[in-house]
Amino acid sequence: MTESDSFALGPDGEVAHERSYLAHLIIFVCCCTMFEGYDVLILNLALPHLGDDFGANSEQLGYAVGIISVGTVMAFTLVRLADRYGRRAVFLGSVTGYTVFTLLTALSVGLYDFVAYQFVARLFMVTEIGVAAIILTEEMPRRYRGLAVTLVFGLGLFGGIVGSLIYPFLIEIDLGWRGLYLAGGAVLPILLFYWNRLKETQRWQLAQHRTPKSRTSMLASYKEMASVFQSKYRRRLLTGASIWFAVNAWSASCLFFFAYYVTNERGWSAAQVGSTLTIGYMFALAGYLSAGPLLDYAGRRFTVCAFFIVGGISTITCFLSDSDLVITVSYIILLSTQALWAIAATITSEMFPTELRATGNAVVNNLLGRTGMVLAPSVVGALSAWLGSVGQAVAIVAVVPFLIVPIVLLLLTEAKGKSLEEIS
Repeated sequence: MTESDSFALGPDGEVAHERSYLAHLIIFVCCCTMFEGYDVLILNLALPHLGDDFGANSEQLGYAVGIISVGTVMAFTLVRLADRYGRRAVFLGSVTGYTVFTLLTALSVGLYDFVAYQFVARLFMVTEIGVAAIILTEEMPRRYRGLAVTLVFGLGLFGGIVGSLIYPFLIEIDLGWRGLYLAGGAVLPILLFYWNRLKETQRWQLAQHRTPKSRTSMLASYKEMASVFQSKYRRRLLTGASIWFAVNAWSASCLFFFAYYVTNERGWSAAQVGSTLTIGYMFALAGYLSAGPLLDYAGRRFTVCAFFIVGGISTITCFLSDSDLVITVSYIILLSTQALWAIAATITSEMFPTELRATGNAVVNNLLGRTGMVLAPSVVGALSAWLGSVGQAVAIVAVVPFLIVPIVLLLLTEAKGKSLEEIS
């Protein structure tokens, strides 16, 4: 048997792994994703307190969040390196990076250095979640691909639950919002434990043996990226970038500004915000638990469209209501449709062949799609200054998901039940 044969796929187009390794793979990725979810939530929780500490209004905070979100676009430069250096190296490096810069955020003395630390942290976080989806897509059996990716994203909600539980307590002590970022360092022991246990994906190794690549210059590697823009991939590019733009624009507006909205426009206390988010994230698991089976049995097109429609309606209801009960219930529904992150990751991780999978994802998600996360907070900040209401501004941005549904129905090729080689 040759070395390349040891990486060959089985007759059913699946890789051969022991179940114990796959279980540990999911556990490790789940833990890393949980802290990614935690960090996204604590920016939401910290926002009103940052305004008080740093003397910033809603418009300034909106621009600050927009600049931080540029880091999600810059993650394009790192995610695509997974095609060049392997999934394992980029994944472990990104987990290390976002942990270090999350800890550094707690040392911020003003809005500028807070933005700088979070810019880099967000760059690494988005790299981690993007490569994690690719690893699971390549390693898990086809019948479990959608379930595995949505499970990992869903368990990331526990990071949100932890953050919302400790928020009312930390915010009252001397550390305040800084304590939320210090707690993000808890992922370090898990990272050290799994560092030597995580394997490179077999599909990437097989691709390297079939078409070995020399260590070209970084400039030359960027020229290779042009292959993603070839006419045969154009439909995939448009569909993937549209889905990710809508997910990013909608999520950035409704997640980052919820605590600010209910605190400043509805008069909620920190305890009320914390309890609502805790309950919300617990019930939101239902969205992730349903997304996986829907992807694998109802199909990609039906699932993404259904979640876009429900997510848009619940967001508009939440941010325009005066009733605490309506706000709470609609926000719980809104959080459950955040499974769109996992749905989008599943769809776009299947679109491109193995040798272009990371690059293709980097282009549709980070380079193009993440512009929604950059633009939306600034749009919300500017609209809130004009309208006098953050809630109304977020409700306007929530229209974006409805605009993407026709694109999905017309252009997305159904991948349900197909092997990666059949799709690409």
